[in-house]
Amino acid sequence: MDPLHERAEYIQKTSNPFVDVRGRIDNYDLVAPINMANIITSAPRTIRANHYHPEQLQQCLVISGSYISVFKDLLRPDAVLQSQVVRAGDLSVMPPMVAHAMIFTEDTVFLNLVGGNRDRDTFGKHTVPFTLVTDADIDGFIEKHRERAL
Repeated sequence: MDPLHERAEYIQKTSNPFVDVRGRIDNYDLVAPINMANIITSAPRTIRANHYHPEQLQQCLVISGSYISVFKDLLRPDAVLQSQVVRAGDLSVMPPMVAHAMIFTEDTVFLNLVGGNRDRDTFGKHTVPFTLVTDADIDGFIEKHRERAL
């Protein structure tokens, strides 16, 4: 799979974990160069993202908690809105031009890993607002994913 040409968000699991008496090391194969990492915390029943990146691939590694990811390929006129649950230990990969939103189902901490410029003064260039979900949609998505989200 060529992650830069994939047209949907997808989840990678840890590869080749190492476990001994000291604990565990989970390994992740990042699919694009990274020059910025952000630690982001989110409270239950909140929304983040609701945007897309015209050129950048974004990777999110969930440390604790979970969220429902809602996404849509903006390059395909017939693309449908999709959603999936992203849990602790998952690496979510969002290709360019795939709009995405996150609905947090519990207190969540994740690492946001990106390559390229993410300066606040050029926000509309690297990150373009695009509303996929609103506060009114939260209950519907939580109900849809109830068994998988909890």
